[in-house]
Amino acid sequence: MRTGVIVSYNSVIRCGVIKDANKHKIRFYNEHPEVRLKVLDVVRFSVGFVDNALKAVNVIPVLDKNGSRVSLAMLVN
Repeated sequence: MRTGVIVSYNSVIRCGVIKDANKHKIRFYNEHPEVRLKVLDVVRFSVGFVDNALKAVNVIPVLDKNGSRVSLAMLVN
C-alpha cells in the first residue's frame, strides 16, 4: 500500500486526485460512500489498472493512535 494526500476531491461524484510521496498525481474514485473524504486527508491506497488507466484503489483514511483521521488541514493556515 502507498500513502498520499488528497489534493482535490469532488464529493458529489466521489472522484479526486491523490499526490503520493514521489509527487505523482493519481486519480481515484471513492468506492465507499459511507467514507467521507476531504482535501488534505492523508490516505493509504493501492494502484490498479481501471478502465485502461492506472488509478488509486482501496483508498482508506490514515488514522492516528487515538483513532482520529490524519489531515494536513490542521497545518495549513
